Amino acid sequence: MNSTLVMQDRETDSYWSLMHEEVVAGKLKGTKLEELPVGVKMQWKDWVKLHPDTKVLSVNGREDAPDVYEDYFSSPLGFRNTQAEDRRLPTKQPIFAFKFKNKPVAVPHEFIEGGKVFDTGSGEKIFFYRPVGAPKFFSTFAYVTRGKGFVKNSEGKWQDIDSGCLFNEVTGVFEGGNGECPQRLGGFDTFWYNWSLNHPDTELLGK
Repeated sequence: MNSTLVMQDRETDSYWSLMHEEVVAGKLKGTKLEELPVGVKMQWKDWVKLHPDTKVLSVNGREDAPDVYEDYFSSPLGFRNTQAEDRRLPTKQPIFAFKFKNKPVAVPHEFIEGGKVFDTGSGEKIFFYRPVGAPKFFSTFAYVTRGKGFVKNSEGKWQDIDSGCLFNEVTGVFEGGNGECPQRLGGFDTFWYNWSLNHPDTELLGK
């Protein structure tokens, strides 16, 4: 297990692994984590268009706090110089990682910019979306359907064929249409070494 991806709580002295989605040591060992869609990462220019009355919290009195992760993001190595053992991708390749039918899966960001649909071969279609040229911190949006799938319509917008729901590229939500819109697929953005060290049996899409 990659110990750099574990959080510790002071109340029970338990260690919570984000990559394994459960408590791996301590009083609460074995407790499963529940994913909660509490927010979306997006660029400020897009957020302020949606919420022009947003208040900006300061950090020690500054709104323009320095980026403490600058050196980490610029380095080809992971935390404390960790490297990926799985060489299918570079150590710091940005990916979207998720579990599908209890199996670990990952797809590199570069393959899903502008939208991409994958057929699972078992009846489901998965739609991924990232804006072209989006920064690393931008959220990847993923949706799954057992219907006909997803296509770009005549106006260049991604659409769920069965429901007619259209994908909003800013909010990352399928909306409108004349039926139930697709449900979002759980997962998160990370670097290849983070995920692959914890899930060596990962299926890699797009490669």
